[in-house]
Amino acid sequence: MAVIGKIRKHSVLLLVVVAVALLAFILGDFIRPSNSGLKNFLKIGKYEISYFEYIEKYNYYSDLLRQNEAENIEYEANNYTFNEMVDSLILSKQTIPLGISVTPEELRDLMAGPNPHEYARRFFGGPEGKYDMQIAQGFLNNMDQYDSATKVAYLYYESIVEKETLHNKYMNLLAKAAYTPKYFARKMQEENEMKANLVVVAIPYSNELVTDDKISFSEKDIQKWYEENLYRFPQDQELRNIEYVIFDIKASEEDKIEIEREFREKYELFKESEYPQSVINSMIDSRYDSSFFKRGELHPYIDSNLFNAPIGTFIEPFIDGDTWMFAKLLDMESRADSLYVNFLFIAKEGMQNAPRKEEQSKLIVDSAFMALINGQNFYEVATHFSDIKPDPQNDSLSIWLVDGSDQIFFDRSTAQTLFDTLHNFNPGIMTKYESTLGTWIFIINHRSAIEKKIQVAIGKKIIEASSETTDNIESAANNFANGTDTYDKFDKKTKELNLNKRSFDRLTAMAYSIPGITSNAREIVRWAYDENTEKGNVSGVFHVNDMFVVVTLKSIYPKGNMDLEQVKSYVENMVKRDKKAEKLTALLEASLSKTKNLNAIASEYKTSVDTVNVNFSDRNFGHYGPEPKLIGKIFATDKKNQIELIKGDMGMYVVSINNMVTSSSLAVDEQQQQNIEMYQQQQSMMLQNRIQNTMQILRKMYEIKDNRHKVF
Repeated sequence: MAVIGKIRKHSVLLLVVVAVALLAFILGDFIRPSNSGLKNFLKIGKYEISYFEYIEKYNYYSDLLRQNEAENIEYEANNYTFNEMVDSLILSKQTIPLGISVTPEELRDLMAGPNPHEYARRFFGGPEGKYDMQIAQGFLNNMDQYDSATKVAYLYYESIVEKETLHNKYMNLLAKAAYTPKYFARKMQEENEMKANLVVVAIPYSNELVTDDKISFSEKDIQKWYEENLYRFPQDQELRNIEYVIFDIKASEEDKIEIEREFREKYELFKESEYPQSVINSMIDSRYDSSFFKRGELHPYIDSNLFNAPIGTFIEPFIDGDTWMFAKLLDMESRADSLYVNFLFIAKEGMQNAPRKEEQSKLIVDSAFMALINGQNFYEVATHFSDIKPDPQNDSLSIWLVDGSDQIFFDRSTAQTLFDTLHNFNPGIMTKYESTLGTWIFIINHRSAIEKKIQVAIGKKIIEASSETTDNIESAANNFANGTDTYDKFDKKTKELNLNKRSFDRLTAMAYSIPGITSNAREIVRWAYDENTEKGNVSGVFHVNDMFVVVTLKSIYPKGNMDLEQVKSYVENMVKRDKKAEKLTALLEASLSKTKNLNAIASEYKTSVDTVNVNFSDRNFGHYGPEPKLIGKIFATDKKNQIELIKGDMGMYVVSINNMVTSSSLAVDEQQQQNIEMYQQQQSMMLQNRIQNTMQILRKMYEIKDNRHKVF
């Protein structure tokens, strides 16, 4: 319930956020998508999610992320929206025909029952988790009495619980359907008990007889291997292969000299000024912060030089990364880090639901102040006089004020001024604070331990390119792009100018970053996926972050199977391996035709005879590495004490089977029953783990057509 009280305090802010989201939704069609971007926006099988449905949910998630000061808001909001809407639709199409649902009674029990869902416990119990079923039940019975923001927040949590519960029911149904018949279980158990003792001579593909320079192959060999093994290269989505050149916008040597000169001039003014704060605020890259800082909160060089220095000490200009800095110690105090206060608020002209004149507000302030001085109960006074109404059960009209941080009702500067005023008072003191909107009455309840802090004025200047340098770099980018309209010209020009050409062969339609361009890369991605951009096209100059970029679309890789170009390096290695295997096979067959002595074979190929114990369930073949096919071939033969030449993934193997233990019977007796049941349980657990990937499998079944890249 503590959360409800906190949400109520934020209700005005949340309603503003909702209003902004709705406005963005209404205006969205005018400011963002083209008509082509709206058609078939998101299709899941034969079902469609419209742009307008999607953008409403997208705006909602964007606002939540923005409130929590998340990074990459657009990327995260798109992921949340896509995953929730697609998976919810697919899940509903799976569960409705099966009769799986979450009933209203069940949902109520999950939200306000004796054993609630964790989200419900968090909503009604706050971060401390002090869940009270009576409070939860009371809230559900009287939801109409709560403000819109509180109800919206509750319904959001409720929807998450409902979807998660439905998902779990469906997954449990699939998991319970996983069963291994006892004869299958016995067969698998017997196979896993199969083992063999072997004598082996291994000739790896790294042997000097088959180094790369001693084999040959053609492009036809590569093409043939690729076509025969196409099943190895599934590709779930279309990809683009781009190459690009980055022209970094960096300060020239002349820029650096000029920046240092200007910064040192500013430092001289800073030293001479009676109001160093004004000098700081006159600088483009600086803003005076009146906060008091604890040890370790400032830049290490400033912290170590000023924390024990006399007031008035200066730090001369120094460089930290790409920034010039100087500083002055203005003040030093022993002060609390935080204050716990109760508060009342009386608006100057009343709230919307209770308008009044400023004179009336002053009378209310005086009356409330006197009532508190006379010892009346705080919550009774707040209920009667405050424009922000209290919730006594949740201690709603109380807050921790933290030194040097924003507060919910104030910007950083005002919050700091307020803290500077209140921290001098001892617990139990009551005081008034005037703001532009009205009067606050604060009662100091508690303050944290006193510790040493310093107030510092810090000047900063970022070392960046001048407008002239930026223009020159842009001109260089434009000169490179002009007349470069094909991939071949792009490739040739980068070599002629000795430019660093970058490549990225797995660009997805909804990518938000590219190697070397960690943010704001959507414009480049949209260009690469535009219907009018063809293979070999070269872009104009993109201005992204602190760089100019020119891009060429080298290849388009369609959905289905990877293109040979994508996997050519791997395919070439496999062809080399096969050619080495062919050559070693011919050499070894010739050697084996002369002698069956493994020691002689080992000596001829400069290796040794080894003994290997292997189980059918093993993946690795002794110390030689993963050889699952080799192991399968060994157990598929019954030629004991005969020499076999077998091709492996790591090399060629001359093998002689000393002994092999194989399965004897599929009959099941009473003594085996317990082992079979245990094995059945193990198999069921393995299947249940695989079921965790069900949603990904269902997405493939429904054949999702995603055209979000045309809009976002």
